[in-house]
Amino acid sequence: MTPPSQFTDRSDAESERVESRRPLSRRTTLQSLGVLCTGVGAGCLGGSGPSSDRIRWRKSIRGQPLLDDGTLYVMGRLTLHALSPTDGSRQWVTEYSEDDFDQRLCLHSDIAVDDRRIYVPGCDGLRALRRSDGEQAWFVESPLRQGVGVGDGRVYANAEDLLAIDANSGDVVWRADTGGDRLTTPATTADGVVFTNRVDGVVTAFDVDGERRWDHRTDAETRSPTVAGDTVYVATSTEPGQSGRLLALNRADGAVRWAVDTPSPKRGTRPVVDGDAVYLGCSGRDHGTLVALDRSDGTERWSFTDENSTVYDPAVTDDAVYAGSNDNHVYAFSPTGELRWQIETNSVVGTVVAGETLLYAANNERVFAIDRS
Repeated sequence: MTPPSQFTDRSDAESERVESRRPLSRRTTLQSLGVLCTGVGAGCLGGSGPSSDRIRWRKSIRGQPLLDDGTLYVMGRLTLHALSPTDGSRQWVTEYSEDDFDQRLCLHSDIAVDDRRIYVPGCDGLRALRRSDGEQAWFVESPLRQGVGVGDGRVYANAEDLLAIDANSGDVVWRADTGGDRLTTPATTADGVVFTNRVDGVVTAFDVDGERRWDHRTDAETRSPTVAGDTVYVATSTEPGQSGRLLALNRADGAVRWAVDTPSPKRGTRPVVDGDAVYLGCSGRDHGTLVALDRSDGTERWSFTDENSTVYDPAVTDDAVYAGSNDNHVYAFSPTGELRWQIETNSVVGTVVAGETLLYAANNERVFAIDRS
C-alpha cells in the first residue's frame, strides 16, 4: 500500500489559512471585531482571531498522536508512523494491508508505549512492535475491545477476559473473567490494574497476581479511569449529553474520597491529572466544556465552554493547558483558565499532546505541530 502523502504542496499549505465556510456564529462575529469573550474565568481576548501562523509543520495523517522520548507516533487506519517531532520527517513506517484483517478499521489508533515497544491493539489481537524500527516483536491473538494499559513490565488488555501480558515475551501471565464486554481502557499501577465496565458502571481493581482487590458500583455509565498517586479518578455520565459526576476513589480499597457534579464526559475521554488539579473534557447538546477541579476535594477552579458539543482531553504543562474541540479549534489556556490563543483547523480536533516547544494536534485530516509560545 502506498503510504499517505506528506503535506508539502504550497497551495495545499496555504489553504490551511482559509477560514472555514461554516455559518457565522456569535464567536465568529466577535473574532471579526478582534474580540473574543467565552468561558467561565477565561475573560476576553483581544487580537485578530484565529491564525495558522503558529503551525510549524503538518502531515496528512489521520490518527491520535503519541509523543514519547523524542519520537512522535501516529497510528493511521493501516499505517503506523514514527516521526521527528521537530519537523515531522519520517523515522520509519510500518504498513499493513486490508487483506491482513477480516474487518475494516481493525487497528485502533490509541496505541501505547514503554521504553522498548509500541503496542497496537486491534480486532484480532495485540501487536508489540520494536520502537527502533517498527518490526513486530510478538503478537497475542485475542480480539481486543479497547486500548491497553502499560506499566511495570506488564501490558493489560481487555479481550474476552482481562489479560495480563508479559511485555518482554508476549506470554499471558493471567486472565480474569470481567463479566462484560463494554470495558474501558485500563489504568495501570506498579501493583495492579484498574478498569471500568462502561455500561454497568462498575470500577474494578486487580492485584498484580490477578486477584480481585475491590469493586465499586457507580450506578452510571463510566469512562476510562486515571490513577494518580493513591487515588483513582473516574468520570461518569449520569445523563449522557447533560450531566455527569467525577469520583475520587481510594486506590487501596475503592472507598469514595469525594464526588462532584460535572457536565457529561464524552465516551473515550478520561480525567487528566497534573499537579494539584484534575481536568475533564465534557460534551453537551449545545456546548462542550473543559473543567479544572482541585485534586484534593473536587472544588471547581475554572471552566471553559466552546461553541459546539465537545471539548476533548487536554494536554497540561507547567505553564499552560491545551485542548481540542468539536468547534474545529485548538485552545491554549493559562493554568488559571485565561484564554491565551486559539487556532482554527477546519475540522474537529481530538487528541493533543505537548512537547517542550511544540503542541501536536490531530483533526480528521492531518496532524499539526503548533508553536506553544
